[in-house]
Amino acid sequence: MADEIAQVVDLEYKGIYYLLKGTKAMITSMVSAIKALHTWQHKKWLEKPGSCSWQKIQEASEGMAPILEFPAEMFEKTIDITNDKSIKGEGFISPFEYYCRQNGLRYCIMPDLNPYDDYIPVAVLAQDFGMHDEQIKSFMRKRVEKEEAVKVDYDKKIGEAKERLENAESPEEKKEIENEIRELEEGKSQNETLLQESKEKMERNNILEFADYLKQGKGSCFEDDPEKALNQAQTCGVVKEFMADDCMYPIRDSGLVPDSKEVFYNQKTGDDILLTVKRSFEVDENGVVYSVYEVTDPVSGAKKAPISDKGYSKEAWMERLPQLLKQAGMLRNQPCSVVRSEEGLKDYIMSMDVNFTHAREEGQNISDTMRVEMEQVKKDTAQTERYIKSYYSTVTVPATQIMPNEKQILSLELDDGLVEGVSLVGMDSDNAKISLRSDAKYTYTGADGQEKVLTGDQIMKALSDNKQGEKVVQIVTQKAGGR
Repeated sequence: MADEIAQVVDLEYKGIYYLLKGTKAMITSMVSAIKALHTWQHKKWLEKPGSCSWQKIQEASEGMAPILEFPAEMFEKTIDITNDKSIKGEGFISPFEYYCRQNGLRYCIMPDLNPYDDYIPVAVLAQDFGMHDEQIKSFMRKRVEKEEAVKVDYDKKIGEAKERLENAESPEEKKEIENEIRELEEGKSQNETLLQESKEKMERNNILEFADYLKQGKGSCFEDDPEKALNQAQTCGVVKEFMADDCMYPIRDSGLVPDSKEVFYNQKTGDDILLTVKRSFEVDENGVVYSVYEVTDPVSGAKKAPISDKGYSKEAWMERLPQLLKQAGMLRNQPCSVVRSEEGLKDYIMSMDVNFTHAREEGQNISDTMRVEMEQVKKDTAQTERYIKSYYSTVTVPATQIMPNEKQILSLELDDGLVEGVSLVGMDSDNAKISLRSDAKYTYTGADGQEKVLTGDQIMKALSDNKQGEKVVQIVTQKAGGR
């Protein structure tokens, strides 16, 4: 009789509150159903394929989730899926994404703490290691074959040059050929280092121990301020610092040249002013790489004549380097930050708190050209800030929902898919603040690979609707003229 009396019970389960009403037996049944639904939903979430968070990878992995170093060429969009019946969508995707979609694999692309190599760190499920290993090895074998072919080509060119040296008729011709041989041998040595590195990675199945992954952040702000470095990774990439002798040496092998074909070296003065030297990479008629450095006078702002390391041995160039640094206003005993593209340099400048108000007018260590460029960036930012604030909203979401997608673009996890291109305002260990423009269009990629376009307003609504009793998303909408 007592069981038939209606009861009211408050229930909190997994952060969600329920108000249950009914007999004791009914309430017991409802509680069991609620737990079963949560388990079912959580299992479904864990098993959903595609890009996911570090937390999800750790929970879903049957054992410690390994971090693998995938060759960068696996992320180049070279596969057309328009007429591929096994993959939904159209256009080009990378071999990595294609393979993961075909096999329903889950993965987490990690922040690249060593952006100067040709590998992308990705955390995968322990139970999926064999499938990823098979794909990685196929690309690593191609890389090794390519580097071995380059080695053979160096040997051939060196042999031909030595034959010409024996038949040289003048001291000038002999010296020119000797320089050619020396540069070819330097290129060969650099290629052999890359080849050895590739073989060593293959021997350990491209596995990167977690401690070694963290060590890759050495020389960047990751050592002292990991959160700052991870925010930096979403814009200009993690920026490392090197001494000039360790980064401005002659590069002769094309395997060491970045895709951008340029590098920017930066050094801050005591007034937090940024000095910059641009290095461009060229290839001579023998296939040997040489560099051209562009330097601006730190006082007058006048551009100096370009300086090339072509024809220099490494030892001779190291003797020439102090003069180049002096012309740029840089110090040899101070580290330089290294950025590998002009776009990355602009993002790096934007991320720095550069203060011009205390710069001395006389003898200040900054070029007029760079000062004008940086002041223009600030001016443009100030002019547009008031405008964009009237259209942007900020929203707080769990930090686990923020991650880079397959293209290394900051994304928001939403409905088991990813929204590409959100702007990160701030983040701590628990929460992240992102900004969305209400009328802007964002690309949403579902777990099935299908893409659709969502506006900022639609994303905000979806975030609110998806909470289902969890902590309510706190939204602060900034309107024109509002406070």
